[in-house]
Amino acid sequence: MSPVPYPLEPMVAVRAERLPVGEKWTYEPKFDGFRCLAHSSGGRVRLQSRQGRPLTRYFPEIVAAVAALGEDVVLDGELVVWHEGRLDFPALQQRLHPSGAQAGRLAAARPAAYVVFDLLARGGTDLRPAPYAERRRRLEELLGTRLPHGLVLVPASTDVGVGRLWMREHTASGIEGVVAKRVDQTYRAGARAWRKIRTRLTAEAVVGGVLGSLPEPEALVVGRFGTHGRLRVAGRTTPLDGADRAHLRRVLTAAGTDHPWPPVLPPGRFGRRPAEPVPYVQVEPTVVVEIEVDAAYEQDRWRHPVRFVRPRLDLRPEEIARALGR
Repeated sequence: MSPVPYPLEPMVAVRAERLPVGEKWTYEPKFDGFRCLAHSSGGRVRLQSRQGRPLTRYFPEIVAAVAALGEDVVLDGELVVWHEGRLDFPALQQRLHPSGAQAGRLAAARPAAYVVFDLLARGGTDLRPAPYAERRRRLEELLGTRLPHGLVLVPASTDVGVGRLWMREHTASGIEGVVAKRVDQTYRAGARAWRKIRTRLTAEAVVGGVLGSLPEPEALVVGRFGTHGRLRVAGRTTPLDGADRAHLRRVLTAAGTDHPWPPVLPPGRFGRRPAEPVPYVQVEPTVVVEIEVDAAYEQDRWRHPVRFVRPRLDLRPEEIARALGR
């Protein structure tokens, strides 16, 4: 039996604003997927989520790939689904189907890949006390000569320029940013010791509502135009500061009766779980704002809160629609 317990609380990353620099750091691209720990012992493979939820029956192709290694191992990595050259998070979510028969059908229609970035145990030896550099060497040794279909060894580099290149050039493929790890760091279950730096981009959106009140807007509900030219809820901003609230209350106006959105937004619209309906105050969708966003954007919305930058009073909503080709 593996000395690493199952389920295991994984080591996690804390958000940082910029890449740490120095000879003690290494960099890995951050894939947009599900965190997953894979335990293989005595020919039995079990998959678990970051929260300890069993994932084994949802991803039979990954179970088979880990089993094909033919060794007792504990791996840490990210489950992803590729579609048309980029990571497809909605397709990955659809893999969590309650039916076993459906799991097999979905595995054939939208196969997942397991992007492995750490080796926690091998052959009964607990590698968590070893530094990252040693675990990485052993992981490359394990996967370097035989890589079963469905397993991917995550790229890694000690060159900060490569890390910046991943952040700058690979967002279109679904790379969210970079995870920075110290080469001398051990693996400590539950520790928030890695650094996660998300790629930040700017975009324009239309304000369709506010959280809080119109005199005191706490956050904005912003929209983007969908494929049929309809303004759809695209996300919410992080909390506004006092200066931004004062500026926005002067340019936003209460909506009339023909607002394109329902008076209460459906549960889960901003990607939170557990989800509840979201009450908000509708405003006339005439004000365009510049926002700072990350790369997690699919189905015409951002999965994470965005940051308000400034109003774009020089732009009109129809110009945004034309820019998107809608």
